[in-house]
Amino acid sequence: MDTFGNYFSQSARLKVLVAIVAFLVSIPVSAAFCSLRDPVIAIQSLYPEATQHRSIIRPINQKMRGEVAKRLPFTIHHNEIGKHTLYQVLKGAASIGFVQARSELSEWGLIEIAWAISSDMKIESLAFQRCRSPECNDTLKNEIEAVIQGKSFAELLLLVSTDGQSLSEQAKEVFLTNPAMHLLILSSALKTLAITELAWGDVISAQSQ
Repeated sequence: MDTFGNYFSQSARLKVLVAIVAFLVSIPVSAAFCSLRDPVIAIQSLYPEATQHRSIIRPINQKMRGEVAKRLPFTIHHNEIGKHTLYQVLKGAASIGFVQARSELSEWGLIEIAWAISSDMKIESLAFQRCRSPECNDTLKNEIEAVIQGKSFAELLLLVSTDGQSLSEQAKEVFLTNPAMHLLILSSALKTLAITELAWGDVISAQSQ
């Protein structure tokens, strides 16, 4: 009886665990982590001079997903692009930039990055919202920013291979360590700009005039 009872208990627990995992896997990553955890802190980190911000939420439809996928050299999962939030950052009444958050899956779990984007849709800076990897520190952040700051989507493409699966020879000359982490962050920047240009290009252009 004890053996049967123990077996049943273990079997029941296993089934519950499998059900929970299946449920979590079915949740779109982008749906849960496509916005800033704490907008005020993240925006102040990226734009210390900011006085206020506003959120612009747009759902990404199937057509737009296809357009984003065509622009990127690597394959993206369907659930990576869902409802996204773009934050317009203001200093008084003037627009000084935009912020978008991205989540990337790594061997350390989800890495959430807040990206600062200029009015001409170039990367300005980044901030880690969440990262359990010991590599996510100011040294890595500063190293990445020194290379990608002020770069457009087309310029960032030159830093990855044609299939997007590795760093380009140009990038390898600069990023001598942590190639996997550098590639992940570069890929995140490319996704961010591709989505921003296609989903909010009209909004950004209008605010820049």
